[in-house]
Amino acid sequence: MPAFRARLLVSLLPAGGEKTRLSPEEAAHARARRLRPGDAVTLLDGSGRQARAVLTRLDARGGEVSVEEVLEPQAAGAPIALFVAGLRAERLAWIAEKATELGAASLSIVQTARTQSFRASGKILERLERIVREAAKQCEADRWPRLSGPAGFEDALAEESFSHRLILDASGAKFPAKLPDGGVALLVGPEGGWTEPEMESAVSRGWTPAALPAGKLRAETAAVAALVLARAALERGRRD
Repeated sequence: MPAFRARLLVSLLPAGGEKTRLSPEEAAHARARRLRPGDAVTLLDGSGRQARAVLTRLDARGGEVSVEEVLEPQAAGAPIALFVAGLRAERLAWIAEKATELGAASLSIVQTARTQSFRASGKILERLERIVREAAKQCEADRWPRLSGPAGFEDALAEESFSHRLILDASGAKFPAKLPDGGVALLVGPEGGWTEPEMESAVSRGWTPAALPAGKLRAETAAVAALVLARAALERGRRD
């Protein structure tokens, strides 16, 4: 797809030949880019698909585009799911932005024993949704993380759709250098760390404690470091 096409986000890509309205935010973005009716654009909805489209209307009331062709997504690598204990809003925002840039498939907020209740408020999801969409636009990604939560700790542990499930803990074994394909779930705790009952529960449910090379880190740093290491480990596993 030509690089010169401006990238606009929609909630769901329509079929070829159909039209769709732009959200007020995307219409404002199109105006800021000085786009005009007739300009070619690329539409994305986070699924990995893209659509070639043409801007048909753009004015103070909003915008509209007409889809010419929908392109199926390229094969994605093994998914990485990131589970993070509720943190300050600005720290979660930073994690969401970097998780998008690093290709995380999902980001879930988790309520833990040492998470202050207001840190795990569902109100943060709306803000995080805006952040991941903007981050995807900036880094020209055609996918961005699915957001969910807050989930209870035991509910997060029930995730069984990934071949590898790692709970970050400084006392765990070294973070795996290589992971066979199959997807990875990463569980990042609060600043105070996991309680003993939480670690026991996680291990009993099949989660593996894993330590980062740098030792104990702030939660947002640990989340990003773990994403990088997991992506590299999956790549090594794919090559073998």
